[in-house]
Amino acid sequence: MALIDIEIPDWSIDLVYGNTGSGKSYFAGWLIEQAYEQDRDFVVLDTKVKNHVGLVQLKGVKLLKIKPGVKYNLRKVVDYDKLLVIPTKKMPVTTLIERYYKPILRYLFDYDRDKIVVIEEAHRYNYSSRRAGEEIEQLFREGRSQKLYTIAITQSIADFPKLLFRQAQRHFIFRHYIPNDLFYLNKMIPDFEELNNQLRQHDVLEFDPKRMKYRIIKREFIIRRTRHYG
Repeated sequence: MALIDIEIPDWSIDLVYGNTGSGKSYFAGWLIEQAYEQDRDFVVLDTKVKNHVGLVQLKGVKLLKIKPGVKYNLRKVVDYDKLLVIPTKKMPVTTLIERYYKPILRYLFDYDRDKIVVIEEAHRYNYSSRRAGEEIEQLFREGRSQKLYTIAITQSIADFPKLLFRQAQRHFIFRHYIPNDLFYLNKMIPDFEELNNQLRQHDVLEFDPKRMKYRIIKREFIIRRTRHYG
């Protein structure tokens, strides 16, 4: 039971962003735990070995480790109800995303329904800050028709395409320090500078751009039931 009410809607595009070490992955794992309590299906595409591996403590969560040079039936991957995909230590992130994770996203869009898709390092799926990658743009633009709820996590919000930024239904924002990110966010979110100054380390600003509503989720209420290794 969560100490604070956090909605896990039927469909959404959530952006989770903050500087390195701010607590993004811990928070995203907490969201997944709330989804698990509601028996929601999900696939987590992690780019690190230990970031989300604690989620396998939840009964029924399947773990798939991607090894360099190994062929996988990626079409079958989408058949698992609750799945965590991680790389091995020697797997380059670029190879992981291009050869494995982007095809998984395409299969999810073509063959799956009613699933939460968690994408770590989402900025790496795009060609540049001006040009979105095909797979992630499809999820953001058309995921609602497939009932694919996306949680995209990034530490490089200034490198994230503005087109995708504006598609998000919810923003979960950690305290920012990097000047380039601050400049970007001050232009994209009203009163961001003032709100940013109110955040402590690991606090989260929840922002609904459609209703222009804010709330600060204090770190004391974000308590994981599974161990976080990130």
